[in-house]
Amino acid sequence: MQTNSPQANTAEPSSESAVPKDNHFRTDAVPTGTGLLVGNVAVFRVAASFCATQAKCPHKQGPLSEGKLDGSTVTCPWHGAQFNVSTGAVLRGPATQSLKTYRVVVEGEIGRVEDRE
Repeated sequence: MQTNSPQANTAEPSSESAVPKDNHFRTDAVPTGTGLLVGNVAVFRVAASFCATQAKCPHKQGPLSEGKLDGSTVTCPWHGAQFNVSTGAVLRGPATQSLKTYRVVVEGEIGRVEDRE
């Protein structure tokens, strides 16, 4: 365990840092304007915050974490459906069903997706 970082001393639970869980991610693995697949959830960094949605587009199951993120709008790489990653709302079809969204908690350099199925 590193101790040269002030945040590592204050916000790092030792049990979680030793064995990462499938709903955890390093915040530096998600640069602003990108997405990351974390288990079965897509995590997006929008400005200084993180949003999480179901990983697959409800239209034809396209991989949303691989889609283009423009602000808070992700475009499915398969058929171009667009969603607001903060709310899950459909912004453009062909998808008609909103995305399930999840709460993201950040402690130091580790993010955690909550309320997963």
